[in-house]
Order: sequence, then structure tokens, then C-alpha cells
Amino acid sequence: MSSRSNEGQAGDMGHPAVVIAVRVVVRLVVMGAALTGYYAANPILFPDDGGGANIGAGLIGFGLVVLVSFAWANVDGRRRGAGPTAATWAIVAMAFGLLWLLGLATIEADDSMSLAERVRFDAFLAVWTAGLVFLPAGVGAAVGGTAHRPDGRRGPDET
Repeated sequence: MSSRSNEGQAGDMGHPAVVIAVRVVVRLVVMGAALTGYYAANPILFPDDGGGANIGAGLIGFGLVVLVSFAWANVDGRRRGAGPTAATWAIVAMAFGLLWLLGLATIEADDSMSLAERVRFDAFLAVWTAGLVFLPAGVGAAVGGTAHRPDGRRGPDET
């Protein structure tokens, strides 16, 4: 019998839908806060030289989203298996894409374009961002899922 107890684990929080919702919200809050912090620090990290868009800063932001999605889904896959992890991250990806679109549209709406016009104009970004989260998360879930042990036991090489 395993010496580890199941008390206090996520499965004890109640109804499975509540557990999934909590997991999704935690991931959205952490990723959103990290991305907000990154973009708030952008003017300091990458001062504007008057040359227009800073492509490198945007690519670093995308890279951070990919890296965090992969790594966190990998850890989730090890803990819960590939299937449940991929399902959770699919919800996270859809919500993150939608929230990114709404946040961007809110910030960039001005006299030339209303909020609704900005959302219609940039709607493709929701799909792009969802893919930017879900594709690496799916790979991370699959890789992590290969090390998943449903009974919670550790292998002979793990101490």
C-alpha cells in the first residue's frame, strides 16, 4: 500500500466540474498575470527607438506562452494523465484566446474603431492564440502522460 494519502488532493475539492473550473481559472490567472507583467515591462526591456513595431518583443511574448503551456501541461500530464490534461488545456486555450482578443480590443479601441469593430477586425487572433496555447500544451500533456502512474506509485528510478 502506498504511504501517500489522497487527502487534500484536487479530487477532494468536490464535483468534477468544479475541480476542472478551478484548474482552468488558476491557469488563466497565472498566464494572464505573467503576460500582463511582461507587456507592462516591455517599454523598459525594449525601449522604443521610433522605428515602429518591435517584432522581437512580440516573438518573446509568444515564446513565453508556448514555453509555459508546454511545461505546465507536462507537469499536469505526469500528475493526471494525458487525456484529462489535454481536455483541461483545450478549455484554457479557448478561454485564453477569447480573453486575449477582448483585452487587446479594449486597449486598442479608439475614435477610429469602436470596441465591436475592433473585435470583428481582430477575431482571428482568438484562434491564433488558442493554438499558441493548445498545441504546445497538447505535446506537453502527451509527453507528461507517458510518465503518469494512475496508482500514484513511483517507479524504481524515482525516489
